[in-house]
Amino acid sequence: MEFTKKVLDQHRVRLIGVCYGHQIIGRALGMKVGRGDNGWETSVCSVKLSKKGEEVFKKDTLVSVSSSISNRTPNVLQSIHQMHRDIVFGFPEGVTSLGSSPVCENQGMYAKGRLITVQGHPEFTEGIMRELLEVRKDQGLWPLEYWKTGMGKVAEHHDGVTIGAAFLSFLLDD
Repeated sequence: MEFTKKVLDQHRVRLIGVCYGHQIIGRALGMKVGRGDNGWETSVCSVKLSKKGEEVFKKDTLVSVSSSISNRTPNVLQSIHQMHRDIVFGFPEGVTSLGSSPVCENQGMYAKGRLITVQGHPEFTEGIMRELLEVRKDQGLWPLEYWKTGMGKVAEHHDGVTIGAAFLSFLLDD
């Protein structure tokens, strides 16, 4: 897409997008953003990394210790806190996928020296996620089953620090 190339070429500022920021960047680059067909993604969720995701996150094994995904293969999964049902549909031209999940195909985007995004929340902790799940349950924003599922995964290992390190590397890379 010529629009994507033009936007990336005009701006020399490196962009990092997290959750809604990921969606804003996707939309700014011409992608449709809206409600996904697969519902909410909450709490700690596994993301299948693309080849670029494996390279960017620089880990031999990014897997959830107690993930429900079976037949895990080293180097293809990472775990990240999630709290969304809106998604970016597709990838702009010149932007590479970092990973996908069964709920959301676009879990992250990358363009060297320009942008790195993730749909999830590497900055969230177990405590933050517990509070969010409780508030949404108390407000009646979703069925009780979503709360139960989220609380069942809230204490699982997540790769927030690894993702944060990748963000820092991205900012410092020449």
